[in-house]
Amino acid sequence: MLTLQGEPFRFAGTNLYWLGLDENVRGTDHPTYFRIDDALKTARIMNASVVRSHTLGTSLGCAPCIQPGPGEFNNDAFAPIDYTIARARAYGLRLIVPLTDQWGYYHGGYPTTAKWLGLKDPEDFYTDPRAKAAYKEYSRQVRNHRNPYTGLRYKDDPTVMSWELGNELNGMTRDWVDEMGAYLGKLAPRQLISVGRQQGVDTAALTSPEVDIVDVHYYPSSVLTMAAATARVTGRGKVYLAGEHGSDSLTAADALALADDPNVTGVLSWSLFGHADDHGYVRHDDGFTLHYPGDTAAMRTDVLANAALAKMIGGQRRLPALPVTPPLKRTGRHDLDRLHHGHRLTRLTCRAQQP
Repeated sequence: MLTLQGEPFRFAGTNLYWLGLDENVRGTDHPTYFRIDDALKTARIMNASVVRSHTLGTSLGCAPCIQPGPGEFNNDAFAPIDYTIARARAYGLRLIVPLTDQWGYYHGGYPTTAKWLGLKDPEDFYTDPRAKAAYKEYSRQVRNHRNPYTGLRYKDDPTVMSWELGNELNGMTRDWVDEMGAYLGKLAPRQLISVGRQQGVDTAALTSPEVDIVDVHYYPSSVLTMAAATARVTGRGKVYLAGEHGSDSLTAADALALADDPNVTGVLSWSLFGHADDHGYVRHDDGFTLHYPGDTAAMRTDVLANAALAKMIGGQRRLPALPVTPPLKRTGRHDLDRLHHGHRLTRLTCRAQQP
């Protein structure tokens, strides 16, 4: 299980994959601060305490990306990420941040790195020494970035509860997981390491001593399948996370069952969108979009089920009041003592809990 200040920490929330780099308006570009703030506020209104966001850490192969090309890093790309982390901190939200992706989406992933290196098979990413070095350097650049709003490097900010080795990494090997998990754990020893595959429980993630959280995805949501995966994951002393589940298939009965199972640490819906910059809501066409409070009767039912789960699974934990202050200003070094006082999550293994 996870603990926070000595108490069990269980959570539900959502995926806001686009917070660092967006595909839904004006082509591929950085989202506005209004949209970032609106989405985080909406997640909190829905009782979320954790948000997962691919593009806070996976951003390769495009002009506004963190890494536009091989060996090239774009400092301007960190601006929306800086703002997101600082605002998430103000809202009392924790973040899970993947560092690469199985898929060749607009924000890039390991196929991007493989292409840059001329690898014939993208799966060689997991064994090629140059690919492993490139992944380490990219993750080092991201985690060492200092946020001008907080004064903290990303690797030192407890708002980032977990670095995910990558999203839905279907072909990862145990050796790769061990090596990268150890590298990232050494670079940021006070943050957690998570990883998973597209479907089912990944054996490499389950057996590696370097992994804290095993991430499993579900389309559609299935409480029976989740229960089986939970037992398998927690039986090996790992933390179980349903890092993505289809938001349209979670029922009120499902929410009760998940909240009642103490071995289910986290459940995150796919996926939430807030208001557009001009009017209405941002539209997305994958069939799993949530708008609050909902565009249709069916979506309103989905919103209520997901919000109820987040309320129940979080127990009596109190979150800070929703900020009503203007957007954050950049802080100076003199503020670091105050900002370092954020509380960090820790993992208790099954062995550690035994007398």
